[in-house]
Amino acid sequence: MTPNLQIELRRFISSNVISKLNKFYFENDALLIKAIDVSLGTVLMGCYNNFDAKALEEMTEIVPDSTFYKEVDFTSSRILSVDENYKSEGNYFLEKIFTSKKARITEMISNEVGIKSETAREVLNFSTLLILSYLKYNTEVTSSLKLLLDEQKRDILNSIPPGIKIILGFSCYETVEEKNNSRFARSIFNLFGNI
Repeated sequence: MTPNLQIELRRFISSNVISKLNKFYFENDALLIKAIDVSLGTVLMGCYNNFDAKALEEMTEIVPDSTFYKEVDFTSSRILSVDENYKSEGNYFLEKIFTSKKARITEMISNEVGIKSETAREVLNFSTLLILSYLKYNTEVTSSLKLLLDEQKRDILNSIPPGIKIILGFSCYETVEEKNNSRFARSIFNLFGNI
């Protein structure tokens, strides 16, 4: 069965992780959870847009050297310790995924979610490391990542606010239209299927 990537990643974000992160940021817990969710979706769509199997392989090969990777228990979907290492370790990977858009995306997450810019920047670093660590541990997901993201694109985009979608190059109209078309098709099927 194909894993829903964003749901799998959300499992790592326990209340313990949120409380430890809030020692650094002093944000509302609900906003911090939302910021992480938006960041996960944003990074996944950034990988989708700039998909390069070789670059992805290079990043997943480097990530085990990070302190962050060593603090994740993949079998129980837990992050064992949250210290500030992700602040510096995530930057390199973000630059690879977003190149020149990183600062704009950070500001948009801050504005759309309602958190401080510093928090948005660090949560984006945290989310990037979590995604790459997960991909390193689950090599079967990594090998079919482009296909998986293609299948789950609409669901992931629905978790991202409109301004961020536009920066990533997705039209808000297109995602709404896809939903309406599927509803329209179901309505037609139901209408004629009952005859």
